[in-house]
Amino acid sequence: MAAPPAMPAADGRSAGNGSLVPRVAAGRSVSPRACGGKLYLLFCWLWVPLPLAADTLWLENGDRITGTVLRHTVSEWQVASDVAGVIHIQAEHVTRVEWSGAEMPVSTPPALAKTSERNRPEDRPFSSRGGVDVAVEYENSAVDTHEVDIDLRQHVTQGVWRHRWRGNYHREYRDNERRDNDWELAYSPERFVTRKRFWQGRVSWKRDWEEDISHRFALGLGPGYQFWDTEQSAFSLSALLTRNRFTYASHPEERFFSWALQWQFNRHFWQELFELYATGRTGRAFSGATGFQFNAETGVRYPLTEWMSLNMAIEADWVENSAEDLRDTLYHVGVGVNW
Repeated sequence: MAAPPAMPAADGRSAGNGSLVPRVAAGRSVSPRACGGKLYLLFCWLWVPLPLAADTLWLENGDRITGTVLRHTVSEWQVASDVAGVIHIQAEHVTRVEWSGAEMPVSTPPALAKTSERNRPEDRPFSSRGGVDVAVEYENSAVDTHEVDIDLRQHVTQGVWRHRWRGNYHREYRDNERRDNDWELAYSPERFVTRKRFWQGRVSWKRDWEEDISHRFALGLGPGYQFWDTEQSAFSLSALLTRNRFTYASHPEERFFSWALQWQFNRHFWQELFELYATGRTGRAFSGATGFQFNAETGVRYPLTEWMSLNMAIEADWVENSAEDLRDTLYHVGVGVNW
């Protein structure tokens, strides 16, 4: 028969093989409360924060900035300093950085830098151009006709912003009876978020003394895309959510939302011998008495001098309305002054 296992001796060694076992004095036992207290002290010690090394940035002029790096992009570093607060540093001025004691040179991944540079909106210099076109018609026949059309435009670009203003006035008399008398003002700011994409706003107000729709006010906002923009040609599209208010001469006013698609196009031909342009917008109301809306102008400008041009254009203004459909088509031939 096998011998029974040896019992541990009082000094902590096995009587059989000599391996170490916990020393437990004879007649004593380990208290659970004592073990729990030691574990609690160990847990508290592990949660004691250790001092952290600060980040250090070396600049190309030899200066050194020490603090905590909050944010790092391709174009900028943000460092929180105990003395100066949050500091913004352009990435092109940082030569190397030490991350909590580990020093390494600063470099931007080529693919990331190329993508960021391609998507970054172009910082355009300040430029301003505009003009005024005047068309006058006088016809002495069976029906005497006097017609005047004045169109004012202004285009300003600076940085990532582009602004467009436009004003128009039209008046027509036939046999000394006024047939048309209206004016319109419009302003469109555009803010580029990338080289191609932008956000566009538009506010316009039109006053008409002859049609049943006497006032038209619109306020819209939406995204846009610049397909190309060169010295010879430009083309952009934008989609706007618009809030409209129509005031009628014989009906209560109407307020409604609509969507609108707006376009801007121009193209110079034969070394800027003449310019073809097209602007306009079209849309449909989500609800209400007004349905389809269309307003567009297409024309040609032929430069006579550096500041004067001959222009020909066709303009359409159509509104489908349950009270009255509006369909105006105007043809202009006149002279313009450009700046």
